Amino acid sequence: MAETPKEIDLQECENLIKQIRDIISVNIVMGENKKIEEIHVLAEENRNAKQLVRDIETLLRVEYGIELDHKKISIVQLQKGQGISGNRRLKIAAISYSLQGNQLEAVVELASVKKTCQGRSFGINSRRNNLRLFAEATIEAVKEFLDDGTTLTLEDVAQFSLGGQKIVTTAVTLLKEGIEECLIGSAVIRQDEREAVVRATLGAINRRVPF
Repeated sequence: MAETPKEIDLQECENLIKQIRDIISVNIVMGENKKIEEIHVLAEENRNAKQLVRDIETLLRVEYGIELDHKKISIVQLQKGQGISGNRRLKIAAISYSLQGNQLEAVVELASVKKTCQGRSFGINSRRNNLRLFAEATIEAVKEFLDDGTTLTLEDVAQFSLGGQKIVTTAVTLLKEGIEECLIGSAVIRQDEREAVVRATLGAINRRVPF
């Protein structure tokens, strides 16, 4: 008798898949029935795409009891020596917070290939400011990876609806060598607004700033 499929925690599942060798980033699309509809993967080209698909299928089978059609998995591979903005992107290692009365401290931990850094931001725990604190904590963590002379400042955080989905967007100002640039990042709010604002902030920064 087949095992009953285990309910999927989206972030946990994406993080598990990212641990597969040569996989850089993962985006899972869930249907209304909370089943996986699509998995989009960015990977290095050290191994055949079919091998990566088989690894993902095996992981889902073992961890969640899911038999996923391989056609739902799409793989994009970077050529050898090619990176994103010259290097791999930063990844979320951990997100946490603590409350003291009406004050909240947001803590975001980011990881690169070589090291892990943590950023913190403390302020009033209002609904709007809550998300801003996590964006600021993300930027504080990112600063630990930057070269001297590069500055990042959070300008704004906003939520809106698009195509039936809740979206969070962040605006970040990059100042480098006297040149100012506005960076915008967006992320779909899946389960956790805080995780979405961290992804949106990284989305703005990762494509423009090399690590």
